Amino acid sequence: MNISQTGAALSGSYSLTTGTVIETGFEYGTSTSSLTRSISSTSTESFSATLSGLSSGTTYYYRAYAKVQGTGDKSSTISTFYGSTQSFTTKSLNTWLTNYEMPATKASVVSMSDTKYAGRYCHDSFTETYGSTKACRYNTTDANQKVVTHTYSYNGKVVRNYSFLYDKTYKAALWVAYATSNSGDFRDNDVGRNDAWAYDPALDQSWQQNLSGAYSSSNGRSYDRGHQVASNDRQTTLEQNKQTFYYTNMTPQYSALNQGQWVELEKKVQGVATVTTGSDTLYVVTGPLFEGTLASATDKSGATCPAPSGYWKCLMKCTFSSPGVMSSAVGCAYLFDTNSSNIAPTVTSIDAIESRTGFDFFANVPASLQSSAESQTYSFY
Repeated sequence: MNISQTGAALSGSYSLTTGTVIETGFEYGTSTSSLTRSISSTSTESFSATLSGLSSGTTYYYRAYAKVQGTGDKSSTISTFYGSTQSFTTKSLNTWLTNYEMPATKASVVSMSDTKYAGRYCHDSFTETYGSTKACRYNTTDANQKVVTHTYSYNGKVVRNYSFLYDKTYKAALWVAYATSNSGDFRDNDVGRNDAWAYDPALDQSWQQNLSGAYSSSNGRSYDRGHQVASNDRQTTLEQNKQTFYYTNMTPQYSALNQGQWVELEKKVQGVATVTTGSDTLYVVTGPLFEGTLASATDKSGATCPAPSGYWKCLMKCTFSSPGVMSSAVGCAYLFDTNSSNIAPTVTSIDAIESRTGFDFFANVPASLQSSAESQTYSFY
């Protein structure tokens, strides 16, 4: 079977002992209960049909059929015979959106006419401020939100660093997703903290906070430039670490929390990553909560920046039996519902955070593994 991103060439055959075949073809569709008929151009024992206009990355169901006209006193009888129902999946456009750590996004459909970088399609690409690679940006159905993937070079190839959904209104990433391990592309090479504060090259500066210096506030609280992807989570290359200091990776985080329970959770996650090697990969999605009446901080340009009312972090540790074949997954989530430094995170499920935020996390993990991993509260440490 020849399958492309938008089409498929199907073939079938029949063996006839009586009657006359007057039509052959295939019925197909995205559901076995709703099939569209495609008539073949031939009624020979071997027949084929070419389907076009299909959606990329989509599973279709199909079955061959043959219409047979009877002979003799049954010549007015026409019967339809069907083969077994089978399926195929059209090829997906290769994008950074298909990585296992990625939540489902509202990114608009990416076509062959869009930008291609390192074998991946995106809507726009931008040279990274740090390193020789490019960042890929995706438009979404919300004009105030865009998805960005940052990349770095390691062992002669382009590797994704982290991805995020950025919201212009909050001037913050609503989630940041990344993979981590102590081997392969994400090895901990202890490159250190580089404090390379800079605007993100993939988004207009008017969307971003100016974090060339610390926040100020008038509400009696001190706010840090709080990382969503921690500097210590990206220790493979110097450029990889520097990219964690893009302003888009920051929120105004209550200093006592940032330097207290939040950093303690980050250390524990890094401890899990340290022992995650070989066929295991730890996938992390973290983000802020903007609920209720929000406090605010002021950036170096004097702009008001909403301060999150809380934070969450979702973890899924996956094991692969062979490259690209996931064999098991376990999950857990942590939730801070307060800006207080004295309250430890609540251990909860990924499902609970999905319900709270409206996001669908780890959307590309096989459904058979994703469902159980997202409902559990696995103890990672």
